[in-house]
Formats: sequence, structure tokens, C-alpha cells
Amino acid sequence: MIIKEILAKTAMTKTGIPGADYVINPYVGCGHGCRYCYADFIVRKFKKVSQPWGEFAQVKINAPEVLKEEIKRKKKGMVYLSSICDPYQPIEEKYKLTRRCLEILLEYQFPVSILTKSKLILRDIGLFKKFEDCEVGLTIPTDDEQIRKIFEPKSPSVKDRIGTLDNLHSQGIYTYVFIGPILPQNPEHLASLLLDKVDYVLIDKMNYPYKVARIYKKHGLEYALEPEYFRDVASKLKRIFGKSKIRVTVCFP
Repeated sequence: MIIKEILAKTAMTKTGIPGADYVINPYVGCGHGCRYCYADFIVRKFKKVSQPWGEFAQVKINAPEVLKEEIKRKKKGMVYLSSICDPYQPIEEKYKLTRRCLEILLEYQFPVSILTKSKLILRDIGLFKKFEDCEVGLTIPTDDEQIRKIFEPKSPSVKDRIGTLDNLHSQGIYTYVFIGPILPQNPEHLASLLLDKVDYVLIDKMNYPYKVARIYKKHGLEYALEPEYFRDVASKLKRIFGKSKIRVTVCFP
């Protein structure tokens, strides 16, 4: 993993992400290295990097200081962490940029929405409880650990993520699961693991299939890249969660 410390000019920027007003990306790149990640394209468009996705990260070491000045001039709005990195990727344990940014957001009571795959987020439960408006999500696109290893080889296990959600939810944190992109899975089994651990659900398909088509073919999973597969899985998940009165948003037609 090649880590480079950089200085940021901005920390909290406007975003078009539905439901959010601002986004904070304390890091550029992500150590989880998920093979389908759209952020790979975005980072390479604006940053000069040659290393494979998952093998580099740029650390915005001054992000908290920049945010501390910016936030004084910002109208209060929902802040999303993060859009082109996992805010709790492994290097967060050392640099603590996400935590330090959250401490500033808490001081001004900006609402926050956080999405991660890491149990490191449990470190900051004490902070979350002090927010007037805070939601925390875990990305869990499959219930199958072997599938997880194929597409997310450096990321935490399915079991760890579900346990993290359970811990957060049981302590009164408002939680959600992002089932996206839909990977090969047993939707009935996945839903059964999540029903008592989430307040709402987001579901999305694989939006850049050409990026991972070779992986699907190598493992005989081509069926799971078909539009019909995404619609079928989403329909089953929506029906199961709906029976428990859990709100579901499907992000594709």
C-alpha cells in the first residue's frame, strides 16, 4: 500500500448525492480495493496515480483544519462521508481524519450520513450518540463469503459487517444497509440476517459491468450480470423487508 500525505484546499464540498448537501472525503483512494468500485474512474480522472486500485491512498492531513474554517461559512446541511473512499478504511486507524472531521461537525451539529464496510466505525459510537441527526450504513452486497472474497478481497468479511450493524443498531444508532452493487447472493438469506439490524435499505445494481465482466466470466457468474437478475433480487429483497415495515429504496428501474 503506497500512502502519500497531501494538503487539501477544501474539505467539505457540495454534492449531487441524493439526500446529501455536502460530502467529505478525508482520503483519496481506498485500501479495500473492491474490484467494482466506481471511485477508481473518478480518482484517475482528477488525480495522477498509476498504482492499481486498492494499492494507494492519499491522506489529506490538513482536512480537519480546513473543515474547521470552512464550516463557519456553510449553511447547515446533511454531510455524507464518503463518496470516493471508505472513511473507515484501515489507514483511518492511524490518521483519525474521519474522527477529527466528525468532531468538528458535531460541534456545529451538522447532520451526517456515513457509509463504510469496516468495524473500525465502532470506535466512534460515542460521537454518533451526541449528534442530533446521524445515520450509519454498512455496504453488504452479498451474503456469500466466497463471492465477497472474489469481488472485495481486501475488505472485511460479511460476518464482521453484519456484526457491526447489529452492534450499532442495538446501541440506538439509526442504521441502514446498502446492498449494492447487487452481487451473486441468496436474497432470502441475506434479508434474514439483516431484518432486526436496520432502519432502512438501499439497493443498487452493478453500474459498470464492463469493469468486472472478466471476473464474472472466470467464475461462471455471467447470469448475475443480467438486468433480469438485478431486478429479481431487488424485488425479492423489497418484498421481504417490506413485510417487516422496513423502508426500501431501489436505485434503478
